Amino acid sequence: MEKEKENTILSSFLPQLKSFVKSETVFGEPYNVGDVTMIPVNSVKVGFGFGSGDAKTIDSAGGGGGVLLTPVAFIVVKDGNVSIHNLSSGTIENLLEKAPETLDKLISIFQKLKRKNKNEDE
Repeated sequence: MEKEKENTILSSFLPQLKSFVKSETVFGEPYNVGDVTMIPVNSVKVGFGFGSGDAKTIDSAGGGGGVLLTPVAFIVVKDGNVSIHNLSSGTIENLLEKAPETLDKLISIFQKLKRKNKNEDE
């Protein structure tokens, strides 16, 4: 009886796990900022456990699990060139150093888009 319960739990869980763990989970949806395309890359860790038991008066079964999704890198495509930017230790500091320059570029792109939209409306 215990094996039957365990098989029922496992057969209910695996299709749900399969629908979650797919390439779109590891490689996030690309997004564009101006002429730059960025694709997030994630680490996916899945853990689960289940079991069943028989007592003289009660049959029981149960399970549980968890998922840890961690961003680890970005794939950047610009002008036909592809680069990978790891988010390992030290990289956050590097990103913060580049933040003012990147922010200036983003502001410039948004201002151009705003002017373009305003001109099209006129």
